[in-house]
Amino acid sequence: MIPKMFFKMSGGVFLVLFLCSPAHSQLIDLCTFKGVQIPYNLSYQDTIIEKGTYDLEALKNPTTPSCYLRFKKGKQVVCLIEGERLNFDPTDPSIPDKPTLKFKRNAEEKKLLITVETGKAHRRFPNIKLRFTLECEE
Repeated sequence: MIPKMFFKMSGGVFLVLFLCSPAHSQLIDLCTFKGVQIPYNLSYQDTIIEKGTYDLEALKNPTTPSCYLRFKKGKQVVCLIEGERLNFDPTDPSIPDKPTLKFKRNAEEKKLLITVETGKAHRRFPNIKLRFTLECEE
């Protein structure tokens, strides 16, 4: 009687925990950049990202080619930006060994392009190049 009741209750607990798990936990972490200084106020859709220091995480969806860039301030997620995956020639000698993050500002169009490269030495996802576009405000 007691073992039967124990299995029913533990099954119910696991069901509740499974249904309450967050959807973002399915994203795979490609690389993390801590303490990145953002020199401009940025906007993406309805979200404003004020200039300051953020932790940036490049993420990949395991079932689709979708890639994301997560802006975090401390433990709080400020914004999740969808980006595009660029073609990367594996024989290119300019491929970095370690993950890199590059900013390029287009003043005419008021846009900031953020490029993330995972590099050759990434153990699960080498040679991935991602580009994210944000609106740049002065």
